[in-house]
Amino acid sequence: MDQPIAVIGTGYVGGVVAGALAYLGHDVVAVERDPEKLAVFQAGGVPVHESGLEELMAIAHEADRIRFVAEVKEIGNVDIVFLCVGTPQDRDGDADLTAIRQAAANLGEVVSGRTIVVTKSTVPIGTNFRVQLDVEKAMAATGREGSIAVVSNPEFLRTGTAVGDFLHPDRVVLGSDDEAAMATIVDLYQPILRQELPPGDPTGLPNSSAHLVTTDLVSAELIKYAANSFLAVKISYINEMAQICELVGADIETISTALGLDHRISPLFLRPGLGYGGSCLGKDLASLTLTARELGYSAPLLEATRTVNELQRGEVVRRLRRHLGDATSAKVALLGLAFKPGTDDVRDAPALHIAQTLHDAGLEVVAYDPVVRELPANVGIDPTTTTVAASIEEAVTGADAVALITEWPEFTEIDWPAIERLMRGNLVIDGRNALDPDTVRAAGLTYEGIGRPYP
Repeated sequence: MDQPIAVIGTGYVGGVVAGALAYLGHDVVAVERDPEKLAVFQAGGVPVHESGLEELMAIAHEADRIRFVAEVKEIGNVDIVFLCVGTPQDRDGDADLTAIRQAAANLGEVVSGRTIVVTKSTVPIGTNFRVQLDVEKAMAATGREGSIAVVSNPEFLRTGTAVGDFLHPDRVVLGSDDEAAMATIVDLYQPILRQELPPGDPTGLPNSSAHLVTTDLVSAELIKYAANSFLAVKISYINEMAQICELVGADIETISTALGLDHRISPLFLRPGLGYGGSCLGKDLASLTLTARELGYSAPLLEATRTVNELQRGEVVRRLRRHLGDATSAKVALLGLAFKPGTDDVRDAPALHIAQTLHDAGLEVVAYDPVVRELPANVGIDPTTTTVAASIEEAVTGADAVALITEWPEFTEIDWPAIERLMRGNLVIDGRNALDPDTVRAAGLTYEGIGRPYP
């Protein structure tokens, strides 16, 4: 049980993997190259907002089962290495493999003997073969002896609920052409597959029926892309239905509820709104679409899914324009910056696109988010386009319009009469259909949702 394991990369995925494996009883060494994040981890903290992760790390530190280092060369002797580095979207729309290939090369300079490399990072089809070659090439160049086996173990961790998703998964997918390596990683996951977890599970979740899927490398890679692309299709589908609802005067909330009652469909990911965001769905959809195109197939359904999502992000701006006209001195308050509740992740968040568009049109943009206190410099927009307020009241004071962008629970409990007194205008755009229209209108405000009939 007590196997020495290295985790390279401690972001939203790697941090959870490292903490969870240590909680399960393994000695873990985690590599984090960012000095600020490394210092937080080494001090026993957690540099991201992820429910349950602080508790996992506390258990790991108390048992002296986890340590954090800055470089791969510091990992020491390990039997298993999890690659959890980022694979962000590049200019062509595919995943940028710079970090994972560099990690593989660095790994080849330090490992020896029998080493199993487990790829958690989401990578394009065929990447795991390249990872193995990169490791073996570096081993040969440094005169190291040993054998490398690669196992594809795609992550299905939702930001904000990642600890629960890791410890109580729907399925664990493993792909490899090495039967012995596959058997070792299957054994590693047995406490999760059997749902026999150590005391102290911070999630409080009931045991899940965790299914094991074993397959080849390529199929495991494609499973991740297929899953995220399907979820993106569901989101774009219900948003397209919302557009039709507004044209005919129907209520998308009733329609989505009725659709979700069909067990073949389910209500999950049938919430109309401003489309998907985050670091996974859009990137994975683009990568799969590009792979298909390179192989001579246009993937029209996937292409349409992306088009609908891009159109949906403009809904707030179009509605504001309809009410505010061409006013360039208007102030708009955005409620929510994270791409979804429960996280501080703003990667590809709809709020950023909306804020940039409004700023470019000359409007003043002020935002409030319960967790996001400032916009990072590397999120794809100029952080100076948006003022991040310290409270809802500060954000809405003097605003001509308020737009709910992220459906944080606290936004459903807003005192709207108090908000109305602070605003200059009276428009509320509910970009997630999370508010009670009657409550907002009773405060003397104009309410608009997505795919819902106008009053």
